[in-house]
Amino acid sequence: MKIEDIRTILEECSFHLFDIPFEFRVMPKGDGYLLQLKGYIRDNDTGEYSWQKGGKHYLSSFTIKDEIVNKAWKACFDFVIHEAREAFSYKQQTIYHPHFLVDELATFVANSDHAKRTEQNKRLLEF
Repeated sequence: MKIEDIRTILEECSFHLFDIPFEFRVMPKGDGYLLQLKGYIRDNDTGEYSWQKGGKHYLSSFTIKDEIVNKAWKACFDFVIHEAREAFSYKQQTIYHPHFLVDELATFVANSDHAKRTEQNKRLLEF
């Protein structure tokens, strides 16, 4: 499929949430394409409005319409979940923040008792 065909299909897709303008982007990548959603939203760190770009989703050059529409939906889903992870806090900490560095997370996990449950915690989980 050609990039123009993908853009034509994406013109039939729309995403409306909280009066935020969203746009789909598609760009060449190797033997295929990358699909990306961007939205004009407030940056959680600076408070300024700007075009924020979501993750990139690969489409092969052999993609079909169903894959394109499904990837467009996936891009919307991932964008919203990403923003929700930035917005949610527990004890004033964004514990699910999506921008933690993986090496920092690995160090945290290695030094954590997170997976260990005491007998008391096990009893509380039983019904």
